[in-house]
Amino acid sequence: MQKERGFTLLELIMVIVIIAILASLAAPTYFKTVERARIAEARKILGMIRSAQLRYYAEQAKFTNSLSDLDIEVPASGKFFTFSAEQASTGAPGQDIGKASRNGSQATFGTYNLLINVAGGVHCQGCPNQIENWF
Repeated sequence: MQKERGFTLLELIMVIVIIAILASLAAPTYFKTVERARIAEARKILGMIRSAQLRYYAEQAKFTNSLSDLDIEVPASGKFFTFSAEQASTGAPGQDIGKASRNGSQATFGTYNLLINVAGGVHCQGCPNQIENWF
């Protein structure tokens, strides 16, 4: 008599349940990691905007609110963030000169704004609690 080989239905269901549990534990961490990477990219572009704004200020003695006035190529609207220059009234370190707004259609954590000031500090406006402590 030949012995049958293979898995029983119960064994297959148990494997699927274990995989589902592991996936449910890993998914939130994955989404946080992806959002951190997107924020890091936005911070890099905000740094470029800040540098260009400071160069513009050195030449024109004022800041601009138009990305096209700056000597860099930054897409105004991307898949995850929309970038804009902010016009500060003076060169005071606390004044914001660049903004990245999170696009709501692709946002796992909702919409919020990243702002960079003259001194280079980045802060978040309207950040959800999950990502508030990343700054």
